[in-house]
Amino acid sequence: MKLTRVNKVFKVFQSATIFFLVFLNIAVFSQSKPVKPAPKKNSFTTEIREVDILKSTNDFITRKEYDKASLFLSKYYDDFSESLKVNWLYAHVLSVNNDKRQAIDKFKKAISISPMNKNLQMDYARVLYGMGKIHKVASILSKFMDADSKNVEFLLMQANISFWNGNLNNSQKKIDRIQELYPNSKITKSLTKQIKELSAFNIKTNFEYQSDSQPLDYSAQHIVVQQYNSRFLNLKFELSNYNFSPEKERAVIIKLSNQFYIAPLKLTANITGGVYKNYSGTNDWIGGISFTQKLPQNISLNFGYYKESLLSTIASTAFNLTPQNIFGGIDYHNKLLIAHAGYNQQFFKDDNIIKSIGSWILSQPIKIRNFNFQFGYSYDFIDAKDILFIYDTEGVGIYNPYFTPKEQEMHSALFIVNYKPTKKISLKAKVNYGLRATVRNPYPMQVTPTTIEIGGFYDETFSPIEFTGAINYHFSNQFSANINYINQETFFYTRQNINLGLNFNL
Repeated sequence: MKLTRVNKVFKVFQSATIFFLVFLNIAVFSQSKPVKPAPKKNSFTTEIREVDILKSTNDFITRKEYDKASLFLSKYYDDFSESLKVNWLYAHVLSVNNDKRQAIDKFKKAISISPMNKNLQMDYARVLYGMGKIHKVASILSKFMDADSKNVEFLLMQANISFWNGNLNNSQKKIDRIQELYPNSKITKSLTKQIKELSAFNIKTNFEYQSDSQPLDYSAQHIVVQQYNSRFLNLKFELSNYNFSPEKERAVIIKLSNQFYIAPLKLTANITGGVYKNYSGTNDWIGGISFTQKLPQNISLNFGYYKESLLSTIASTAFNLTPQNIFGGIDYHNKLLIAHAGYNQQFFKDDNIIKSIGSWILSQPIKIRNFNFQFGYSYDFIDAKDILFIYDTEGVGIYNPYFTPKEQEMHSALFIVNYKPTKKISLKAKVNYGLRATVRNPYPMQVTPTTIEIGGFYDETFSPIEFTGAINYHFSNQFSANINYINQETFFYTRQNINLGLNFNL
């Protein structure tokens, strides 16, 4: 019996020891590597959170609190960056807040998630259209719009884009399709009017008179005939007749030009050719080619070559003076200002060269009632290689046969005001006032008792000023008239110019 009891005690002890060791092992193991329960995927909870985010954002939008909607989405975007709905809604909010770059990024992200979502593509097209990115819009619309499409909103977009790209035929086809779906609809009225005005046969006549202190007076008659047919056929014919005094000289200029527009490249090209006939000299050809290239960020480049007649001095009216020019410039604008910088170089047959640099910066129009005001600054520099300045026996000097300033530099203030008291009348005034201007002016040297030549140059300062005024009156959509007046004073001469223009649209 004692042996039996000892065996029972031993078995109990053995069981307790095993249990203790197992318990100790579990305890030690659990302290070194805590066991985490496997996460349970609760898709219902995640969906609720996304729904709440979308609901809260839409509440902000309903109250037109777009800034708060954008801030709210930015806090949670990282957690839902792969959500189609969050990206789509975020893109919409950013576009309303005019954050174009981020709006486009979010749309692209949403499209990468759902490339075949037609409604998403349509919404993206709307935003791009509002931003003026018409080439991207046209590419998107081509994916889901065909000849049988009935979506009037996007048909009208396509009509406008075709018009802006100069494709009037395609624009008219889209208008016809809209009228087929909705006869007598007025939504195409404005565009139809613009197409009619652009493609109208346009005649402009101008009667000009100028007098300057050389003294040189002239009267001139100009006529311009133009009609736009397509982006590759925009012909313009120009005829000008000049009559000069006190010398009884006469000159005629005839030009024909055509403008091309290559929409995918945003490139405009203009080719001109013509004849310059001076009745006291010989005839010569004139013309040239120019390009305007639009770039991103509201920048455009213009450059080219042209040969023109020069009629600025008494001597230049009596013979064939047709210098050649190469030029280049850059233009920029934003919501606050407009800016330009350009370079021009003239080449004459006597191997003389005149270089000029011009730039200006102007504020965007500031509107106060019926007035628009603009303020700005301009800088000009012009320099000739050879100075063609001669003296008579009394020491009076003139530029002959054309103006050749030496290192002339001008800093000017600009002021422009437009006033439109009625729909038919508009008035404009512009003042270009020289703040500081300098020039290297020649002085005479007596070479012989009867001969005076340039002895050298001295620095001279002056205050140039130019005033321009214009009145335009629209009698109807087919007929308008305008009067322009210029009063200019420079270091070398003063001039006054007035002209009357009549414009006819047939």
